[in-house]
Amino acid sequence: MKNLFLNSTFSILGVILLLSSCTKKGNHEANLIAFDTINVARVYHLDNDSTKPSCSLKIDYIYPNQFENADVLAKIQQELNFVFMEGDVYETLTPIDAVNKYVNDYITNYKEEVESQFGNWEESGETEDYFSFYKTLSSEILFNEANILSYQIKMMDYKGGANSSTLYQNIVFDLNTGNVIKEQDIFSPNYKKLLNTLLINKIVAQNKVQKPEDLLEFGYYGIEDLTSNGNFYVDNKGITYIYNQREIAAPSLGEIRIFISYNEIENLLSENSPISVLSGK
Repeated sequence: MKNLFLNSTFSILGVILLLSSCTKKGNHEANLIAFDTINVARVYHLDNDSTKPSCSLKIDYIYPNQFENADVLAKIQQELNFVFMEGDVYETLTPIDAVNKYVNDYITNYKEEVESQFGNWEESGETEDYFSFYKTLSSEILFNEANILSYQIKMMDYKGGANSSTLYQNIVFDLNTGNVIKEQDIFSPNYKKLLNTLLINKIVAQNKVQKPEDLLEFGYYGIEDLTSNGNFYVDNKGITYIYNQREIAAPSLGEIRIFISYNEIENLLSENSPISVLSGK
């Protein structure tokens, strides 16, 4: 593999080829799609001086590189570039070029942010770490059967002081079309109210309380008005929603995960739902 960066400090941690097979898992066949992983670790110190604050970036990017339908493959690659690297400027690039550009952009943005927000750090009285940024982007394939691909991105971001966050973004693909599967594709019309009620009841049950108002003492807020957020993945057991840190609860609770089995949403699924093959409807 070619070096991703020239005249810079970096390490390529390896390439992992993940190949799907046609063996059966449960009642569904694995998808015949292959993946590569781009692993990059990069540290940049201001003015290339190791005594000065730095930004650190680590990337583990799984992307599909072989599939029988080239159009579907390209469509999925573009969507993953867009979501993984948080911008449409990366969308049409090859995965390697997208990662290359993202790292360069991250360093450029760090330089600009430090200059505009922090000024002369040496006279600030703060430690070097206060002005140092750290970011990790990783990905995982959660489910890969029956022409359904559930993909998860995890982002950990620290920007000095107490400014840190961990976020999860789930994407579910229909490999027949390359389209991202949305809630409205899965559920029948007017599903929202019933789904919201189910999600609220699930959180109440998970915390072993009697009603949504009781969750306030645990650090939750606004649960009685909670709505589905579209951030879900599917597998052969059901649908899992993730609410990210600070989204519906205090930061100390981290992300909130809610699993709903197919039996529990059987009456909400549309007749032509792309996950019907998983739900058995």
